[in-house]
Amino acid sequence: MHARRRALKSFAVAPLAGLAGWAASPAGAQGGAAGKPKKPEIGAEDAQRDLRILQRALAELHPGLTRYTTLAQIDADFAAATAAVASGSSRAQMVLLASQLAASLHCGHTWVSPYNQRADVVENVFNRADKLPLTLRWVEGRALITGSTDATVTAGSELLAIDGRPVAEIRDALLPLLRADGLHAGARLKRLAQLDSGPNGGAMDRLFPLRFPPQAGGYTLTLRERGSASPRTVNVSATTTAERDKTLPAASTAWRFAVTGDTGLLTLPTFAFWRSDFKPEAFLQQTFDALRGVPFLVIDQRDNEGGDDAIGRALLSHLLRAPLQLPGNRVESAYERVPYVLARYLDTWDFGFFDRTGQVRKGPGRNWLLPDRPGARMAPVAAPYAGRTVVLIGPQNSSAGFLLARDIQRSGAATLLGQPTGGNLRGLNGGQLCWINLPASGVGVDIPLVAAFAEGNPPDAGVLPEVAVAPRWADAVAGVDTEMQASLKLIAGWR
Repeated sequence: MHARRRALKSFAVAPLAGLAGWAASPAGAQGGAAGKPKKPEIGAEDAQRDLRILQRALAELHPGLTRYTTLAQIDADFAAATAAVASGSSRAQMVLLASQLAASLHCGHTWVSPYNQRADVVENVFNRADKLPLTLRWVEGRALITGSTDATVTAGSELLAIDGRPVAEIRDALLPLLRADGLHAGARLKRLAQLDSGPNGGAMDRLFPLRFPPQAGGYTLTLRERGSASPRTVNVSATTTAERDKTLPAASTAWRFAVTGDTGLLTLPTFAFWRSDFKPEAFLQQTFDALRGVPFLVIDQRDNEGGDDAIGRALLSHLLRAPLQLPGNRVESAYERVPYVLARYLDTWDFGFFDRTGQVRKGPGRNWLLPDRPGARMAPVAAPYAGRTVVLIGPQNSSAGFLLARDIQRSGAATLLGQPTGGNLRGLNGGQLCWINLPASGVGVDIPLVAAFAEGNPPDAGVLPEVAVAPRWADAVAGVDTEMQASLKLIAGWR
């Protein structure tokens, strides 16, 4: 066991009651020329029917529906959302409503994923020219501009406000729309991390322009340039993600390995390689062959949300010195067969998920029980790595990335350094997944179909590192990786 290095505030997502206050914001505006009412993009009856379908889908399909909330709270949230579209809605507003309804379950796999949207939602909502012409990283509650396509905005500047709204106000408005497992400190950090630009972030692209649309095709930014004490204001034009990415391409998710002196660095940004020819197990074998005689190793998985958890186990087998018993889980589903009235709105990669006849038995409560998943007994490879290892972890680790951090800590095979992870020691909802595309709006919502409940009574928590290190603003501005430098300092002490 280990103690927290510093106090972390608890975090709860605000209820949906506040939605009615911004239902008629520019994202869902109904005004027409000369103040005349304009026909809403989605009529009230259709918008409310979409919400009823979503509520029924969550109630009948989501196996972890009430892990961190109650049925009464869910009813209240949907009632508030229904009232918010009483005069009709836009697709953009429906994205915001669905995002907050999904986030209110505190489930990291329940969200409005940009990858599972109907084509008209992608084209008319997510691909609009309403994005900031810059990329961001949030550090110590401040917004650092990491790249810009506008000549008046310099990378390394601090973003203080957008259209007069302080960035803290924008952050607090978006956090209730973002996904995480549970209510622990790492879950709050997971939500904050989604405000960063990058493969697992992007909320400032997807949701910010819907919540706070550009005015006259642009934004007014208040900045503080590096080394300057005085803020300045600039006007920038909004853009599309595709146009911005021509100049500021997204961060690579490719695996990387290098050896410098006596230390190897293995960077693992993802375990998701669906429809890819990449062979992660072969890459790992080649890496650890190259590490023979190298005394120290840093594994950087801070950006690794998840994917195939078998890859994490393959990695761990190279670090183990002795067999490891992994924890088991009780596995539950919300249904035996998906109701037909819902199935026509659903999609997935394996339609066998929708019929569990003969595979489940009714549990004592709401759910059906799948066969328990006993913990695997892992053995080390024939020639495990003989050196000492540091693994960098953080809040993005919330699915298979979280499981690897949990199992490394359980094994003692490496020292974990960084920030608390996302995910949850109580278990995750995931492994099997579908998405529902609501008929009128087209908005898609991911819904996990299996829930794992951990043995015993673990706390609502992620994995806490043995060495707690968080990024520092001064380092980020200077281009210094706080956590990486801390890992190298730790290794220097080992020498």
